[in-house]
Formats: sequence, structure tokens, C-alpha cells
Amino acid sequence: MWLTVDDLLADWIGTDAPYGQEDTIGRWIGRAERMIRREFPSIQARIDSGGEPDLLETVRDVVSAMVTRVFRNPEGIRQRQETDGSFTGSITFAGDMPGGLFLSDSERDALREPGSIGSGAAYSITVSGKDTGRHYPWCDRTWARDSCSCGTDIAGYPIYEAGDCSCVG
Repeated sequence: MWLTVDDLLADWIGTDAPYGQEDTIGRWIGRAERMIRREFPSIQARIDSGGEPDLLETVRDVVSAMVTRVFRNPEGIRQRQETDGSFTGSITFAGDMPGGLFLSDSERDALREPGSIGSGAAYSITVSGKDTGRHYPWCDRTWARDSCSCGTDIAGYPIYEAGDCSCVG
């Protein structure tokens, strides 16, 4: 176990900490840790290697956040609105699974190996407007003189139709 029940209760912000539910908290911590191990099978080896000094603390932070979300919204409510006299307040819970156990994109990114591409990462291609590379033999230029079906016109090399084919000569 990376996170203990006492760790989670010590992390709790607010006055509604789930004291008296230690067994339930322990089960949810186990579920969160199993979810992380399924998605990141090498994470324990990475922790043990010591090559990422903050990784164990980051994992603990993520598990704490995951379980806290469940306990803050156990009914899985998307939005709650309350009115008291002339005062109205509302709370909207974020995420695709309010009240559910999940890893957010930023938590996933925090757990990825250094140098790997994060969930919010994008890629770019150079748009040169001219034919700068070699095409597949079956590349189709029927519909537009400056465009092709293999993608060489936009990337400088074929990106469609056959992936990374060595048959372009």
C-alpha cells in the first residue's frame, strides 16, 4: 500500500472528514492503487529504482485525490443547488464520472514516465504547400494538383494509407 488510511485523513481539507469509515477508506485506497497499477504496470519498479525521487509522493498524492473525490461526492451528483431564503448556492462536480473512482488527465500525466507524451500533448506537421517528399506508388492526385492521398504534400513523407512503409523509394 502506497497510502494509508491515516495519510488520507491527514490530507483531508475541511470539517467533513470520513472518520469512523476507516475500513471503507482502506478498500477504496486499494481500488485506486489497483487502478494505477493496471494503467502503469511498471510504476512499482520505477518507485523502487529511485530514479524518480518524487514519484512515491506523487503516487500518494494521486491516490489521495482519487479517493477523496469519491468520499466528497458518494452519490455521484453532477450538480447540487440549495436555496435558503434569498440566498442560493450551487456546486458543480467536475469530471466524466462525478463521485466515481478515476484518474484525471493531469494525474495520468504526473504518473507517466519522464519524457513520455502526456494526454494533452499534440503533434505538429509542416505544411509546405509543395511536393517535398516521395509518394507511395498508389498515391492519388486526381482531385487536386497540389494534394495527394498519402499525405506527403503536408508532411514531407507519407502519413496516410500504409503507415510507415519502406516501399517508398
